[in-house]
Amino acid sequence: MPRIGVICNEIHTASRIQHTIELLIAHEGFDCSVSILSDPKTDDDEDLSYVILSCEDRARAFAYAQRLWRQKPSLHIIYTAYTAEDVFAALTVPFFHTVRFLDLEQDLYAAFEKITRIRETAPSKIRVIENGKIMLIPRKEILYLESEHHEIRLHLEKEVLNVSETLTQWDTKLKGMGFVRTDRSFLVNMYHIRCLEKERILLDNGESLYISRRRYPEVKRAFESYIRHLDFL
Repeated sequence: MPRIGVICNEIHTASRIQHTIELLIAHEGFDCSVSILSDPKTDDDEDLSYVILSCEDRARAFAYAQRLWRQKPSLHIIYTAYTAEDVFAALTVPFFHTVRFLDLEQDLYAAFEKITRIRETAPSKIRVIENGKIMLIPRKEILYLESEHHEIRLHLEKEVLNVSETLTQWDTKLKGMGFVRTDRSFLVNMYHIRCLEKERILLDNGESLYISRRRYPEVKRAFESYIRHLDFL
């Protein structure tokens, strides 16, 4: 059962969010628990899967999110937007979901449906051949593929494999699975993108990869679409 923490500067707002979640749990049967956190940190809350971050100061909220991700890169953050400008600004940040405070119950319902869908869907695996050995690798474990000197390296969370096929063939093979070509040498799993800049992307393991100027508009569109539709599997 996922545990959800609520971080909010105003106690009455935090209580409203908690109450709304508890109503959804009761009415819709969502399998989760919720608690209010006193500080934007996860050191003492290792079992948290999701955090609802509510702060009317957008810059402060985004800074909180970056701090949380540094402590726990895999944490899914649901951001509470108070204005239309907040919603648009949130598109550039890889939040799990953005909810509007004025439509809190409706938007949280949509967020919980995504949580449920992710938990019910078996993680897909990618068929990989290394030195004649066939393996099935969970898609989420793949960070990126790299082409160098006619070799293709598959970068995983804990190891690097030399695999067959060209990067173009891998691009075709992984089409529609949440990967984007950032340069002639890199095919990146958007699940692991923590920050997108004009000349580079920062992954949640701390690595930085180059984005070519020609490909940047395509990468930006793909990533914005990805975080809107939350294709995290």
